Amino acid sequence: MEVHAHTHTPRKKWTHYLWEFLMLFLAVFSGFLAENVREHRVEHQREKRYMQNLLQDLARDTTHISSQHRFQQRAVTYSDSLVFILNLEDRGKYIQDLYYYSRILAILNPFSPSNATITQLKSSGSLRLIKNESLVDSVVQYDVWSQRILTNDENIQSLIRDFRTSLGLIFDAGVINEMSNIRSITNNGSGSFVNRPVQTKPLITEDKKIINQFCTYADFLSALYQSQFNALAAQKERAIRLISLINKEYHFQ
Repeated sequence: MEVHAHTHTPRKKWTHYLWEFLMLFLAVFSGFLAENVREHRVEHQREKRYMQNLLQDLARDTTHISSQHRFQQRAVTYSDSLVFILNLEDRGKYIQDLYYYSRILAILNPFSPSNATITQLKSSGSLRLIKNESLVDSVVQYDVWSQRILTNDENIQSLIRDFRTSLGLIFDAGVINEMSNIRSITNNGSGSFVNRPVQTKPLITEDKKIINQFCTYADFLSALYQSQFNALAAQKERAIRLISLINKEYHFQ
């Protein structure tokens, strides 16, 4: 009868299992840290790209605001002059100015903020990527004021539509048409495509109520443009401060 010998494997000590556990734990933990560092690096790069895009948007806004300022200053002056002349007894002497001022004030020149980056930051929840709380607050405040400016701009556009309707009750459409040089139209809303009339015609009505309504529209336009001028001046200062804050935070300059 054959006897089979059994090989006995010595039992591992508890320290061996502890060591295996520690090695496994360190491997998993190291992987977690590596992934966390990688995600942090990716998010930081996304954050910097957002800020670079925001800088471009802010630069466009400051340029656009400067263009708007020139137009609004002229609009306030022209609306005040228009009302003053229309209330003169000898306003017929200034008929060319009346046509020109009225045609310029009929221009729709809306303000369009470059808000693509801020909109993307909000819609994607990426504002959380910005670690500097002061910077986040500045971005949010800039967006809040952009929306207020757009609301005021909508009021201006609505009033201009009423102004245009009233204009057609007072001024000769043929003269108004001849003042527009379509080939010279630009996209900056400056009114550079409007020429002073070479030949003019008298006002088509002397109805005091109609003229008074037209003057009222011009007065309100002046007030709204002045308000928008001040709001945009403050917004330009916010943009400049925000540009400085971004450059300082991310060392872009």
